[in-house]
Amino acid sequence: MFEGVPFPVICLVVFLHQGIRGEDVRTVTGYLGESVDLRADADPSWNLNEISWSIYENDTSIAISQSNKKNVDRFYLFTGRLELNTTSGDLTIKNLSFIHALKYTVELIGKGPSQRRTRYFDLSVQVRLIKPSIRLRHSILDSGYCVISLGCVSTNNTVSLSWESKPGFNEPFWSGQQGQAGESVLWTAFTPNRVVTFTCIAVGGSQRELREKNVTCQEPEPQGNNTQPGPTVLICERLRIGICFTFLLFIVIGFNVALVIIYKNQGGGNEPDDSTPAQENVQLDASASLTNTNSL
Repeated sequence: MFEGVPFPVICLVVFLHQGIRGEDVRTVTGYLGESVDLRADADPSWNLNEISWSIYENDTSIAISQSNKKNVDRFYLFTGRLELNTTSGDLTIKNLSFIHALKYTVELIGKGPSQRRTRYFDLSVQVRLIKPSIRLRHSILDSGYCVISLGCVSTNNTVSLSWESKPGFNEPFWSGQQGQAGESVLWTAFTPNRVVTFTCIAVGGSQRELREKNVTCQEPEPQGNNTQPGPTVLICERLRIGICFTFLLFIVIGFNVALVIIYKNQGGGNEPDDSTPAQENVQLDASASLTNTNSL
């Protein structure tokens, strides 16, 4: 076929062919357990007569549609996982697994003589990066400053973690890895009575996930303020006053009872005898009679 064709020309043809095909390869990223769409992007004006999807250098058919009759269970690796759009030629792969990270080819054939197109896809499958989690490690008020420590971890050990603060926070902060769990720890100090927001950033490959945390601390209120007590404080205060009043009332009653008993015990022996005044009257009468007799 290429007899008589100079070798440099053959190399140039091969190079141009590979270069054109390389430009047509679309790199697609899917995530484990999720669905991914391989978009054939057929010309909307075409009336597709045949759609053919294949893998392994275009020698294993996995889905085909001819005259609107489709078959998407042609290969065991994709049984029950494929959906084929007969209008656009797009292929959807559901419940992705790492075995689906392959090279795909689609051939679109319309009813017109020039309606023919081939596209190539390179599918990679990754684990979806989950948002990191943040916990408050320490929060104290020391010498008029809030001293805060935060910890950030990710379920994926291969990611890198970093910290950012929201605009408006001008104080310095320090961060670094600590412990075998790969926790990224942040330390900072700032003036109290305000809310400060920090962001933990997890980066793995082309994925990036964020998690924010608001932190604050309040200065203790000065003693002797004019803040009105709450209902609970008022109830407790009234209960305390009632108990004290009842206690004092029992003391007063007991004291009065004791006085009465003491008075009766001390005054009972000195009470006048009812017979004494009568006896004195009789004696007086006798004396008066004797005086009158002598005068006679």
